[in-house]
Amino acid sequence: MLTDEQQKRAAGIIGSSASDCEVSMVLSAGHSPVRTLSEVAETLYYMNVRGLEKKSHRQALMKAGRAALKKLGDM
Repeated sequence: MLTDEQQKRAAGIIGSSASDCEVSMVLSAGHSPVRTLSEVAETLYYMNVRGLEKKSHRQALMKAGRAALKKLGDM
């Protein structure tokens, strides 16, 4: 279950364009990979619970998640 704050953040991420979502999340992965992974998981969970099918957003989130994992592996 997500908190209200987490739901608002997820809704904000989904409410942006897929391109903006990708850029902001990948940049976030560069300086805060753990937080980015958490946001990716929370947003994907939010989308699944609400039945949102935004494929381009899901792809952007997965790209950000991979970037965050790569950054963690390099540390």
